[in-house]
Amino acid sequence: MKPKKRLLAADGLWLWLFFLVYSAALLVRAALDPDGFLSSDSAHYLQLAQSILNGDGLSTANYVDGMSTYFATWPVGYPVLIALTAFISGLGVFWAAKVVNIICLGLCFLLLQRLFRGRSAVLALVFSISTISSLFVRTWSEVPFLFGLLWLVFGLTRFIQTEKRGYIAHLFFASLWLFFMRYIGLIGAGIVGLVGFYYLVRRRWKPMLLCWVSGSAVLAIGGFYLLVNWAKTGLFTGMERIPRRDTAAEFVTMLRDGVLSELDLFSVEMNGSLLASVVLVVLALVLFVRPRYILRLFRLPREQWLVPGLCLFVGAVYFTGIVAMRWSAFFDPFNFRLLGPATFMLALALVSWIAGVDKRAWPSWRRALTLVFGVVFLVTVAYPVYSAAESDEATYRETAASVSETYQAIPEGSIIAFENIHARYLRPDIQFIKVHFRPYFAEPESLTEFRERVTPNDAAGVYFQHESLQGYDYDASFEIMMQDNDKTFIPMRQ
Repeated sequence: MKPKKRLLAADGLWLWLFFLVYSAALLVRAALDPDGFLSSDSAHYLQLAQSILNGDGLSTANYVDGMSTYFATWPVGYPVLIALTAFISGLGVFWAAKVVNIICLGLCFLLLQRLFRGRSAVLALVFSISTISSLFVRTWSEVPFLFGLLWLVFGLTRFIQTEKRGYIAHLFFASLWLFFMRYIGLIGAGIVGLVGFYYLVRRRWKPMLLCWVSGSAVLAIGGFYLLVNWAKTGLFTGMERIPRRDTAAEFVTMLRDGVLSELDLFSVEMNGSLLASVVLVVLALVLFVRPRYILRLFRLPREQWLVPGLCLFVGAVYFTGIVAMRWSAFFDPFNFRLLGPATFMLALALVSWIAGVDKRAWPSWRRALTLVFGVVFLVTVAYPVYSAAESDEATYRETAASVSETYQAIPEGSIIAFENIHARYLRPDIQFIKVHFRPYFAEPESLTEFRERVTPNDAAGVYFQHESLQGYDYDASFEIMMQDNDKTFIPMRQ
């Protein structure tokens, strides 16, 4: 069946109906959430996207002599996508980012349809699980990164099946895409190189060379990109990487808790619903799947193991890479953001394994999967929409309007510390500077040290936005300053 006809088949219609419902839920939740599901990292992405739209390139406002505001802490891929979408659509960067997420979702569904054809609609329901649904509603580069992983699996599958040169282009661009979304995306080039070793063992020289050339080209581009970062900022990834502060025992406990949380279909928090997830899966198996159909999972034809095997392989490489990185440097704890890509690949490995059963066993497995993911969809996608609609909290629009009004008191071309995250993209004329604090910096800086760091400058003024520092390890001088002032913005004394 031709691709266009498959899209119009019953399964294709269900697939795209799910896409429309999922996308609508994403937009409604973003609109009704007070912060639009933005984090500090999200605000940095939107700030750069707005800077690009304003014609200021890959640097944001800078009024301090000798300080670089070149965007290097993360790759530029996600902000560039947001800026491009905003430019084409005329949307603001906040909504353009949500459109980027929806486009990535649609591309994921298209790849599922190419890989699994008539069974793709049921497999797409895997996007309902807590980790994936929680990622897609947020403005994080993990969203296009998930698409990149699936694209890589698609390219690997088709190349191994056909060994056609055209699919090497998929491997090259998927690997490059992964790197430009997250620095750990260089694993894509490594995976393509490992496939080259597979062909070396089999003495298939042509596909071996194609894989190695493709992987090496991405590594070379990535290396050059990091060198540019170093030239602009003095650091390969734009910020100092602090050694891990956790003990080995604390690290293992954190990893264990993170992995257990990822097995929970209903929540990304350790709130006890893991047991409910297990009960739901067991119930679906008991109700719909006969023992002999379970046994057939282990008797699949050899070619049916390719996609689940590749998903498991890619997920394992990512998991190993992120654990190794977190072991060597301090950053976020293991949560759905760090572990989500591995969970995504594991989930796809499981459902693609099930999708490989024969036509006789598939209806039973389809009903089981539909029950599990249907219930999960109600809890993780549908109910949050209802809950947000019933909430009395401020909407995103109200929050953005309030921040814009508050920041009218700040002169154009100023410097702000302790800013509201939304100001980063709503006021691109302001330079936002982080005050050093532990554990994300080696040592907390004092008020005097901060003043020295931002002097001399040609800003209209330097201000601290008043906020509680409770729970953060800032220098005592900043805590005293906040306690002694009740103004919204505290001018820095020269």
